[in-house]
Amino acid sequence: MKNILLVDFGGTNMRYAFSESGSSKINNIVKSSFKSINEFEDQLEDLISSNDIKILIISIAGPKINNEVNMTNRDYVFNSENFKEKYNLNECHLLNDWEAIAHSYDFVADSIKTIKDGNKFNNNTLFVGPGTGLGVSFLIDNMLVSPTEVGNTSNSISYLSKNFSFDINQNITLEEIVSGNGIANLFKIKTNKDISSEEVFKMYDDNDLDAQEIVLGFTKSFANILSDLALTFMPGNGILLAGSLSRTLFNILDKELFISHFYENKKATHKDILKMISIGVIFKEQSPLYGNLNFYNKLKNK
Repeated sequence: MKNILLVDFGGTNMRYAFSESGSSKINNIVKSSFKSINEFEDQLEDLISSNDIKILIISIAGPKINNEVNMTNRDYVFNSENFKEKYNLNECHLLNDWEAIAHSYDFVADSIKTIKDGNKFNNNTLFVGPGTGLGVSFLIDNMLVSPTEVGNTSNSISYLSKNFSFDINQNITLEEIVSGNGIANLFKIKTNKDISSEEVFKMYDDNDLDAQEIVLGFTKSFANILSDLALTFMPGNGILLAGSLSRTLFNILDKELFISHFYENKKATHKDILKMISIGVIFKEQSPLYGNLNFYNKLKNK
């Protein structure tokens, strides 16, 4: 068996772990920070050389085209062929971060908590997560994954703006509302105060009226978007929400109200479809690393 290095790459940190070809186990998940791309490359080179790594699998936030991922939060392009040559690897595979999360399904299924039950009508699953941006990917027959760039679309903005009492710039993308950064952006528009989404949630817990409007408007907008995505992708195996913000929302959510927003403004026929689609939250952390490994195992078992 060959040593595999699994990496989930963020803008200023990465999480990594080791595994072996054919294994379903991950060893020693570590979080490491870096100040520059050069520092990241030095860390990566050290991990590869000191552990006799021949297979590298990296998940990255950014659109993947062929063997390249162009990062959304840094001016850097990952190229698998360049990495193979630079680090003397036998194999290097690049995944969009939400592609990796979708591939993690087999590993995270036992950690899912339910917002809404459904009735399965196909074997396709939609993965959604508001984090730094808005990630969306589609798992087909628990095998193929289609990553998307839904978070960077803008056609829903005018519709979502009705969920707030203040004006929202119409020339923005979806993830500038429906994400962790979106919560902070909305709070700044409302109050002219620059704070993090975590601080907004703390103020929400303390019954601050501005924070309550932002969080309630955000959750309604999120439900509205999930409804449209559900009718676009028709995920008969349900919608799964991932990431720390989704876990936070689960703990404060008025589930009945959220579900009513999910059905909002839909014709009877389409509401019946939505009633069949379950919604759950993945509570297992580090799911991209598990997805990286599962992707590789699927590839080798074709």
